[in-house]
Amino acid sequence: MSQQKPRGRSVAAPATPTKLRTFYIVFGVIVFIGIAVAVYISLGGTKAATPSTTGPAGTMPTTRSANVPTGKTDDGRYFVGKADAPVTVIEYADYQCPGCAFYSTNLEAPFEKEFVETGKVRLIFHDFPLPMHANAVAAAVAARCAGEQNTAAYWQMHDMLYINQRQWSVLATSEVNSQFASYANQLSLDAPTYAKCLVNSEVTDAVIANQKASNALGLPGTPSFAVNGVVVDASDAKTLQDIDAKVRAAIAAAGSK
Repeated sequence: MSQQKPRGRSVAAPATPTKLRTFYIVFGVIVFIGIAVAVYISLGGTKAATPSTTGPAGTMPTTRSANVPTGKTDDGRYFVGKADAPVTVIEYADYQCPGCAFYSTNLEAPFEKEFVETGKVRLIFHDFPLPMHANAVAAAVAARCAGEQNTAAYWQMHDMLYINQRQWSVLATSEVNSQFASYANQLSLDAPTYAKCLVNSEVTDAVIANQKASNALGLPGTPSFAVNGVVVDASDAKTLQDIDAKVRAAIAAAGSK
């Protein structure tokens, strides 16, 4: 209504009856419009003007084999492979780490085909978000929130985060959850449940606990691996392919015992 006052004050001459009648008609129309706008806003009519709650679509990863079991360990970490596989490999990784993304999108598929799908290895993902990556903790929470709906969804979100790392890693921390919600929508997860989980402090606490456990091991960086509880010494590795070769050698040694 603040815009109506200057218009009223602009009438300097004394008003004639005709002018007064016109004024009241116009004023009444303005008041009616003002009330209508107020009602529209109170009923949520401004929703179209508010920022979108989800970000742009991401690239969908290759569909994982439905024949490979997934699960969750007693201490809350997600795994893929047979629960009773003879060899357990733990991957300590950061979703915002470029090297981890390269490993996931280039080396993990052949590794899983050879070892996980054949029942030789159970692969456990252990959150290790590094402090220099502003969105790493939020991404780990995003994966876990998918896993809260079903364990297969955890690995779908795991792949989604890595293949689209360049899309979400550059976002402000205040915006990144909207992007993760977009990924969840693409994966057909329950949106309200997922959104509520993203701000659940207990899920964040679980990620931080894993981060502290990883730090306590003195790992050289991400990704790092342990085979049957023994951290693979990759201190002299120059490439991710070198690390992959060392992990494979450790699996072979563990399987021969």
